[in-house]
Amino acid sequence: MQAARHVVCALSGGVDSAVAALLLRRRGYQVTGVFMKNWDSLDEHGVCTADKDCEDAHRVCQILDIPFHQVSWVKEYWNDVFSDFLNEYEKGRTPNPDIICNKHIKFRCFFHYAVDNLGADAVATGHYARTSLEDEEVFQQKHIKRPEGLFRNRFEVRNARFPRRP
Repeated sequence: MQAARHVVCALSGGVDSAVAALLLRRRGYQVTGVFMKNWDSLDEHGVCTADKDCEDAHRVCQILDIPFHQVSWVKEYWNDVFSDFLNEYEKGRTPNPDIICNKHIKFRCFFHYAVDNLGADAVATGHYARTSLEDEEVFQQKHIKRPEGLFRNRFEVRNARFPRRP
């Protein structure tokens, strides 16, 4: 009998990631939950729900009977995401910190933590689902280094309505 694949699931404390962990558990995967703290609320006077979100993520792990880990990438978030947001805003641009956060925190820090520290075969979140492949096909895929160049020159065209020019 083959050992269950280990999937590390990012848990935000919200419904989407909790359901992702539940569905993975029901499919027979060995699931570990990780809550990422990306903002330090120590100096804040506004509302920050990170502590409550962490408690909710921990409770989900207890209910699902899966291991729970909490990691802090406050410094990385500030340096790689929020500083970029401020710089772009000062230049009169409309930055999207979620995209930068995905690049630096979710798909770099979290991914490497899951693989290198927790021995993950795969990572999951409550978003970015690929449903077109069966489980075994997904796990057989190898990590492909991010291509260089502009995005618009890299994306795949499917079912093109017009023939491409040579």
